[in-house]
Amino acid sequence: MAAEPTSLTVLALARAYRAGELDPVDVTEAYLSAIDAHPAGELVYRRVTAERARRQAQEASRLLRAGVDTGPLQGVPIAVKDLLDMEGEVSAAGSTVLLERPPAEEDAPVVARLDAAGAVFLGRTTMTELAFSGIGVNPHFGTPPCALDAARVPGGSSSGSGVAVASGLAAAALGSDTGGSVRIPASVNGIVGLKTTDGRIPTEGAVPLSTTLDTLGPLARDADDAWALFQAMAAEPYRDLTEPPERLVLLAPTTVLQAELDPAVERIFGAALERLAALGMEVRTGELPLLAEVQELYGRFGSFASHEAFALYEEILKERGDAMDPRVVARILKVGGRPSADYIRLGYARAALRRRFWPELAGVDAVIAPTLAILPPRIDALDDDAAYFAANARMLRNTTVFNVLASPAASVPAGDSPEGLSVGLMVATRPGEEGLALGIGRRFARAVAGQGARATAGES
Repeated sequence: MAAEPTSLTVLALARAYRAGELDPVDVTEAYLSAIDAHPAGELVYRRVTAERARRQAQEASRLLRAGVDTGPLQGVPIAVKDLLDMEGEVSAAGSTVLLERPPAEEDAPVVARLDAAGAVFLGRTTMTELAFSGIGVNPHFGTPPCALDAARVPGGSSSGSGVAVASGLAAAALGSDTGGSVRIPASVNGIVGLKTTDGRIPTEGAVPLSTTLDTLGPLARDADDAWALFQAMAAEPYRDLTEPPERLVLLAPTTVLQAELDPAVERIFGAALERLAALGMEVRTGELPLLAEVQELYGRFGSFASHEAFALYEEILKERGDAMDPRVVARILKVGGRPSADYIRLGYARAALRRRFWPELAGVDAVIAPTLAILPPRIDALDDDAAYFAANARMLRNTTVFNVLASPAASVPAGDSPEGLSVGLMVATRPGEEGLALGIGRRFARAVAGQGARATAGES
C-alpha cells in the first residue's frame, strides 16, 4: 500500500487490516511518531496516552490474527476530547483547576464502547476551558492552530479533536457539542462533524457544561467514517451508511441562518444549493419565522450553558476564578443576577419550540445552512474582548439553533474561500435521523469530488 497510513480513512484502514496490508501496531506507531514530529502536536493533544494506545493496538492485532472481528474501528487510532473520562486519566476539560482533580476510576460509557469496538486511544485533545466557546482558544494549554491556516482560530470547543483529524494526527476523534462544538471545528478545519440527537449517546463520565444540551459526536475525514464512529458510540452493530432517497426536499431558511454572511460563505453556500438541486433534490429557500424565536430565547432568558454552568461551578468560580479563562468566567457569571424563573421559562419555551418545529415542516426532509456565518478569524484579531465576544457569537449562531431544537446536524465541507479556508455545509434532520444527515452530506461530497476539486468562493 503506497499511501501513508496516517492519511487513510477509518474504513480504508479497516480494509487494509483485513487484507493483511497493514497492522494496527505499525499504524499506531506511525500516528504516535506523527504527533511527536508535528510542530503543534503538544498544542493539539493535552496528553498523549501512548502506553494505552500501544496496548490496545497489540490486542487489536492479536484478535485480527485470531479471526476475531470487532468492527471497522478495530485497531483504528482515534483522539478523545479532554472532557471524557478515561481510566487513570484526569478529565481537565481545558482547565488547570480541574486538572487538580483525581484521575477517573473508569472509562466513560462512550469511551468504554469504543474500547470494546477495538479503537486505539492516542490521547486527550486540547479544548476550550469547560467547552464554553466556539472560538477554540485556550490560555492554559495553548491553542491548536487551524489545520488550514495556523494564524486562524481552530474552532471550538473541540478544537484539538478537529485539528487532529484534519492534520493527520488521528484517524477520527470524539468531541462534544452543546452549541456547535463538533460542527464548528469540523467546518473550520475542512472535515466532517456530527451533532447527535439529544440523549442518543450517553454523556455520563463527561465533564458537563449544560446538562440540558450537552451531546457527544464524532469528527472524521468523511461521512462514512463519521457514521462508523457514531454507531460504535451508540453501541449499535455496524452497517453501511444507507444511500438516501433520490428525491428529497431540502429547506434553506433565509431567517437567521443566511443573515449577514461573509461574502465568501454566501457564494460557496449558493453554489452548494445549485449542486444539491442538480442532484435531483428539491431545494426550497424562504423565511422560517420560528428560527427567529429560537434565536431570541437566550437574549430573553440567558443560555442553558450559562445557567447550568453557574450552578455546577459557582463555588469553583468564586474560589479559583482568577486561575480560569476570564472570557469563559465572564460568560458564566453573566447569568448570576438573573432570577431562577428565567431558567424555568427558558426550558418551557424551548420545549414549545421543539414541539412546533418539525411538524410545521411537514414534507421537508432536511434543513440546510452554512455551518458558520463567517470565516474563522485570525487569532491576533481577538486580543480585544469585544472583538472576541462578537466573533464567538457569530461562529455559534447557526449551530446553536439545532442544539436548542435537539436535532442531529452534520457539517460537511462545502468549498474553500480564496484564502484556502474551509466553509461548511450543515444538514439538520429530525431527531434520530443521523444517517439521513450524513447520507445527504456524502451525496453532496461525492458530487463536489466528481468535479475534480472542492468549490471555491469564485465559482458562480
